[in-house]
Amino acid sequence: MKILFWADGFWPRIGGTETQGMQFIQEMQQRGHEFLVLAQKDDPSWKDEEIYRGVSIRRFDFNATIRDRNLKGIGEIQKWLQQVAKEFAPDIIYLNTMVNGSAALFLLFRKLFRAAAIATIHVPDTPLIEKICAQVDHLCSPSRWGFGIMQKYCPSLRMIPYGLALPKLPPSPLPFSPPTLLLLGRLSSEKGFEVAIEAFSLLKKTGSNAKLLIAGEGPERPFLEHLASQMDLFVQFTGGLSQEEVPSVINQSTFVVMPSHLEPFGLVALESMQMGRPVIASNAGGLPEIVSHGQTGLLVPPKDPLSFFRAMQTLLNNPEKTTQMGIRARQWAMRTYLLEHNVDQYEELFHQCLQ
Repeated sequence: MKILFWADGFWPRIGGTETQGMQFIQEMQQRGHEFLVLAQKDDPSWKDEEIYRGVSIRRFDFNATIRDRNLKGIGEIQKWLQQVAKEFAPDIIYLNTMVNGSAALFLLFRKLFRAAAIATIHVPDTPLIEKICAQVDHLCSPSRWGFGIMQKYCPSLRMIPYGLALPKLPPSPLPFSPPTLLLLGRLSSEKGFEVAIEAFSLLKKTGSNAKLLIAGEGPERPFLEHLASQMDLFVQFTGGLSQEEVPSVINQSTFVVMPSHLEPFGLVALESMQMGRPVIASNAGGLPEIVSHGQTGLLVPPKDPLSFFRAMQTLLNNPEKTTQMGIRARQWAMRTYLLEHNVDQYEELFHQCLQ
């Protein structure tokens, strides 16, 4: 089966959906399927074309092309898609993270392909959601939260939860002398990292020797660095990480904090739980489906630094309970969110489309 994987976000952008997307493709390739990736080009330094881990990738700056109404750029994308339709001739177009320019260009050029189209929508209230629903054969949501919102657009919606491969690195014991709090993910406004920094400031005022580690890259980094400096906090920023580095960084932490204002699923929570780390998360979006309050972590109101501070204190003051939360978190992740289960369901859906 030939699959055109059309995504807003893909490697070398680092984030939960990007990690899951790469793992999904690699697992499907092992099952004999052929992939071509079309993705957003965030950085001018990224290559337009390359093969990474056996995956062929073509990048365009969808967002700038649509924003600037760049007719030349639109023509280049059209020419490339016409060539793909003729030479690669995909059986399936799989749309992942359909937002912004990526979504607009799919709608513009959908008519070039006779292949079935399947979309996984992460943020259910994107501006073009109704038009995307009208142009795809099947629509999927990774969470019950997104499923509930999107049902009004697409009654035949399917829910297929994400899954991740279990890291080869075994979890290390949770450090408490001193403890390390970890923020992991793309440094963008919806992640709410400033809330955790404010909560960490309150924690430090109690005399805590805890450390704060922020792992990831993104447009909010200058703001977050300035905020930490204003509060006279020492916060370590690692910058971007490769997929291989993520489990090792999680192993350095006592627990992971996810103060997201918007989180359709919460793959960072899943990655953290795979490494035996409890998670303090906003009670928002799909996060309550992954983090069980009091069992595998703590859920607190979003955008509330005081509540995050109190949750941090709770975990730091109860090392034994926190360790047990981490153990249950790993067991839950291993039992519930396996990459193979996710791929099985999509592979079945792809075959149904072909039939």
